[in-house]
Amino acid sequence: MKKGDSSDDRLPKFFKVYLPNDSGDDLEIPVSFNSCLPSSVPKSVTVTNINGHVWKLKLKKLSGDPEKFSMVDGWKRIVKDEDLKGGEFLAFEFDGSRLFNFCVYGQATQLLDDPDSPSFTVILNPKKKSQLLIPSHIMKDYNLHFTERITIVDPLVPKFGTLERKIKLQDNGCLFVKGFGSVFRRNNVKTTDTIICEVKKNGNDVAHILKVHIVRGL
Repeated sequence: MKKGDSSDDRLPKFFKVYLPNDSGDDLEIPVSFNSCLPSSVPKSVTVTNINGHVWKLKLKKLSGDPEKFSMVDGWKRIVKDEDLKGGEFLAFEFDGSRLFNFCVYGQATQLLDDPDSPSFTVILNPKKKSQLLIPSHIMKDYNLHFTERITIVDPLVPKFGTLERKIKLQDNGCLFVKGFGSVFRRNNVKTTDTIICEVKKNGNDVAHILKVHIVRGL
């Protein structure tokens, strides 16, 4: 079910899954959407929906990563006005200048084998597609532990079987799944798609399976 949908298939869009732990008062725009932004990126943007709600936000580069942009100073207001609880699919359609049309789709958690499982979303970044970063809050919120390897279960398991991948822990504490690019390739993942990673753990809170769900961009 869609809320506030007045989309135009000719206009560029990006999709997000709203996760409260991932978002403060800002909404990060996928790097893959940068090519759709004007060469002179506006300092402020307007977000609107079919119900006539209008929100004014600023558009800023993320500190420490010049490739990433976020809509800031107003995202919490949108969350409150739209009564977002977490897990909703969000679509942002851009007019090419400074206006985003916003709509809310159904719950992403409906795709999970277990709605209570730890999960996080991934958007393909063409420049960083060989490894998968596991968000730190997933480990903290669920007291998760990872061993040296993990089993990947994706939509093509019935045809090709599961994948075994190594876990890499960096000195700064960041955790990566190495060789995840093969998952992107064999599932033909595009920058308009959204991947939901569902972490399955055993009784000792050790993550042993990463279930990959793919939502194709509209």
